[in-house]
Amino acid sequence: MRIRVIAPVTTRSFLGPTEQTYVAAARPDSEISVVGLDRGPASLESDYEDALAVPDLLNKVRAAAREGVDALIIDCMADPGLAPARELVSIPVVGAAQASMHLAAILAHRFSVVTILERDTPLIERMARLYGLKDKFASTRAVNIPVLELDKDRGRLLEALIEQSAKAVLEDRAHAIVFGCTGMKGLARRVQEGLAQRGCEVPVIDPSLAALKWAESLVDTGLAHSKRTYPHPPEKEISGYGEGRSPSPKGSRGKSGGAVRLGVVIPVVGEKWVAHVTEAYGRFTRPGTQLSAVTLDKGPFSIESAYDEALAVPDLLFKVRAAQEGGMDAVIIDCMGDPGLEPAREAVFIPVVGPAQISMHLAAALAHRFSVITVLKQAIPLAQRQVEGYGLGEKLASVRAVEIPVLEMEKDKARLVRALVEEAARAVVEDGAHIIIPGCTEMIGLASEVQEGLAQRGCEVPVIDPPAVAVKMAEALVDMGLAHSKRSYPTPPEKVVVGYP
Repeated sequence: MRIRVIAPVTTRSFLGPTEQTYVAAARPDSEISVVGLDRGPASLESDYEDALAVPDLLNKVRAAAREGVDALIIDCMADPGLAPARELVSIPVVGAAQASMHLAAILAHRFSVVTILERDTPLIERMARLYGLKDKFASTRAVNIPVLELDKDRGRLLEALIEQSAKAVLEDRAHAIVFGCTGMKGLARRVQEGLAQRGCEVPVIDPSLAALKWAESLVDTGLAHSKRTYPHPPEKEISGYGEGRSPSPKGSRGKSGGAVRLGVVIPVVGEKWVAHVTEAYGRFTRPGTQLSAVTLDKGPFSIESAYDEALAVPDLLFKVRAAQEGGMDAVIIDCMGDPGLEPAREAVFIPVVGPAQISMHLAAALAHRFSVITVLKQAIPLAQRQVEGYGLGEKLASVRAVEIPVLEMEKDKARLVRALVEEAARAVVEDGAHIIIPGCTEMIGLASEVQEGLAQRGCEVPVIDPPAVAVKMAEALVDMGLAHSKRSYPTPPEKVVVGYP
């Protein structure tokens, strides 16, 4: 895949190090190219400078789309021009701030942003509100080093990042840290180690790497932003803005992204599911990923209620622990109820991914409002509570149901697709949804058919395949060396537990 990184500044000395960082973190099949601006500010540290950067940034976006690039990354934590860029093109456009904030909200209950200057605090707080994450936002801290001085003394920057991140953890109760400037790239692991030495073990997110893995995942799954949220601008004459020069930068191949051992826990009883789930999830893995699935020994045969979920969780926890002990790099819970997600994260240190949490945050990033199409009407309140629990209630348009039990879905896939298209179309037309999430992992592999059916009805919106994005997030977390925050999900205390191994 071809990924274009736009550094929205005119400082040419930034381009080489930016390219090196992205290339080192990219997958072997990702071709990275980096461009800067021909017109605009030397660095971005204010709304005024952001505004000056956007016109030429849009020229670079348009040029990249014409060149056949598969995805674009805006390499700045202000996400300048993200919305107009998404209106301009149909290929994925990823903002470093949006990607990293949603990733932080997935991995922890509360996150802080450690930015460059105190004056950036209002901007960061506005973005957290804009992205629907104000309830997850703990604080903004600043290292008080201007952008153009970040490379002059990396030791000073590292010390300042550790100092302010520690204060965010200890004083502001942050459970994850997000760098507030892409000029801090390459230091996340060292800051995380420095925090651990101070007793502040939390994930530290490099926004450039988060944006890269987000972009790779979107290309893999064939997803992009909703054109109902970001419609093409109307045709009109615009005076004074040319398309600018569009240099053809040299492409480079990424060098990371090795084999990943991925476990899928199917939270129901029945060995018949193993081959089916392994094959279905395997369609979405990249070359080299080793995937294996297991079912429960004790629990329900399907999950369609809170009662079913409660019965599934105990044995699910033992399967997740066994996956870690067996050398798995990450675990996916194969159910849109995300049953046992929080206790599983307490039990292990490897990433545990819930398809619902991932797909809902992705939907909130790609569109203003999303709808979930679940199984039965009785499951609608469960899905609504789940969305509220993930802090995304303001982004929810509706929850609808196909009224087909889980155990009957495999019997007639054509009927299931028709029902999904019907309810999804109602969600778009009547409820104002701009993106659709199928609400059961047994609907795996049907997203493209549903999206085509919606387009035939004049409802062109993206449709997310939750298992697919769960696989991509698991691979991305392993690539970045990240997992959930143990401050959000602390290891349970040692004690006698009767009746369980």
